[in-house]
This record gives sequence, C-alpha cells and structure tokens, in this order.
Amino acid sequence: MTTFITGGTSSIGRILVKQLSDQGETLKVLVRSSKRKDLLPFPGIEFIEGDVSNPESLLLGMHGCDKVTHMAAVVGGNTPENVWYAVNVEGTRNVLEAARRSGVKSYVQVSSLSVLGHTQPGECADETRPIDSRLHTTLYQKTKYAADQIALEYAANGLAVKIVYPGFGFGCSSASSHASMQEQTLLRMARGEPTAIMGSGKNRVLLAYYNDTSSAICLAHQNGKVGERYILGNESLTFPEIWQGIASVLGKETPKRKMPIAVLRMISFIAALRGQEAILTQDFLEMISFDWCFSNQKARTELGWQPLSYLEAMTKTWQAYQAQGFTVSS
Repeated sequence: MTTFITGGTSSIGRILVKQLSDQGETLKVLVRSSKRKDLLPFPGIEFIEGDVSNPESLLLGMHGCDKVTHMAAVVGGNTPENVWYAVNVEGTRNVLEAARRSGVKSYVQVSSLSVLGHTQPGECADETRPIDSRLHTTLYQKTKYAADQIALEYAANGLAVKIVYPGFGFGCSSASSHASMQEQTLLRMARGEPTAIMGSGKNRVLLAYYNDTSSAICLAHQNGKVGERYILGNESLTFPEIWQGIASVLGKETPKRKMPIAVLRMISFIAALRGQEAILTQDFLEMISFDWCFSNQKARTELGWQPLSYLEAMTKTWQAYQAQGFTVSS
C-alpha cells in the first residue's frame, strides 16, 4: 500500500509519517521545498516538491497511490484572507480532484474540532449535531468548514472520503506556525516559568494526543465509512484538570492562579498595536473562552479506536521529551 500525504510536516503529520514509516508503508509526502525534508528523517519516504495550489504536483505525487491523507492548511499567522481561501479551500479542491482522477481507494481529510463550534455548558456533542456556520468567527473555521463541504460533495459522487475532527492537540511534536498546547503548559511548567489557569477554569475542552490521532487516521482509512465524520479526542477536561495532570507527571504543585480572558485579550491587542506577532491567537482565545466538550464514541465504535486516557498520554508525552534531553527545573 502506498499513501500520499499533504501536511506531513505539521504537528500531527510528523507523528503520522513516523508511525507509517515504522510500519514499513510506502509514503509519498508533499513538501513545499527541499528544506522541509529535514523535518521527516524517516526511511521509505519519497518527497514530492509542490503544494496544494499546484494540481500537477498533486497528480504526480498520487500516481500509484492507494490512499490520500490531506492535512495541509493555513492555520494562523499574519496571512492575507485570499491566501486562506486559496490554500484551505481551493487547495483542498485540488487535492480531492487529483485523488478522484488518480482512482485512490481511500481519502481521509483532517479537519478541526473548531469547525463543529463550541458546546454549551453541560453539553457533550457528537457528529449528529448540526454545524451552524454563521457562528464561525475565524478564517480558520470558515475555510476549513468550506473545505469539508467540498469533500462531502466528492464523497456523494463516489470518492471514498472520510473526515476526522481532532480536538486540541498535544504530544511530542511541534507546529511551525504557533505554540502547541504542551509548549504552553507542560514544557512551561517543566522550565519553572510562571503558570496560570486561563479563563474561568470551568469550561471543558476535548484534548487529542497526536499519537492517538495518527492511529485514528489510519483506522479511518481501514474501517471508516464513506461520507462519514469522526471526532477524535482522548478526554474533555477543565483547565484545572489539565494542569493537575501535568503537575502530577512533573511532580510539581498544581497552579491555582487564574488569568481572566479580558486580560489575555488585552495582551493580544497590545501586541497587535505594536506590530508584534500575536502570542495568543484568536483560535486559542476561543478555545479557553468556551466549552468544547465532545464524544469520541463514534470513532471508538466504527473505527475500533482505543485512545489512551489524558494522564497516560501526557505521561508518554513527557517521557518522549525526556528522551530528547528535557528536564524539570526547580
């Protein structure tokens, strides 16, 4: 089996590529430049230089492939609006069309939990809850939702499309565009830097361990049903619960200090006025402002997915960082 992957150098992508490489699968990974190859130092990879805006590179890469996993997307930064739509929407259309023309047997599109919209206090939503796109406030949500609608159209016309919605990710992997959750929590506490519970501490968010998300993507290819959507996450927890787990892994005291949302928004606003890159993105502020409590039962039942508990996953994350030389500062 040969798999074509876009977004292979993303936080989830690096984990997925390594897992598949370790399993001996033949991989073709789309990269924008030869410099990106260094991020994936694993055997069994053929790199295809190009991007999702270049249909010819996509057709070249997918030649002879059985499966396509599409993860490439703009996720943040000071990106013009037209680029968001060119990459996330039209780029996805290009990938889907190339997959159709190449006759691939399975296509998995990696979306985002944020597309589904936040939940109400006390609610635990699943894939059956309708998406109200009028509530989307960020370009990330708007463009990823539009991309998913295109994917579902292709599914209705015969392409074996499955869509997965990972929760807020963590693990021993990092994205180049923004600080990941473990960098803002686990590694921050390990370095002995000031920590705080952001927001009220009452809202619950669905956390997704990169390694488990990667396994679920593979299972979606194998067991997923055409046109179906799957929510991927380990557990929905409050921020005090998140910090409690991290503190126990590191052998430190759980943070008690809280930082109100209004203060965080002011910090972000001042940074913008100074022309600095936002420390706290709009997506991050949305995450800590609302509930994002979702069920992973459908992925468990239909895909046969067995994710770790949050504490087990965070323990493995820290062990992986320790293997790289990270230590706990006093």
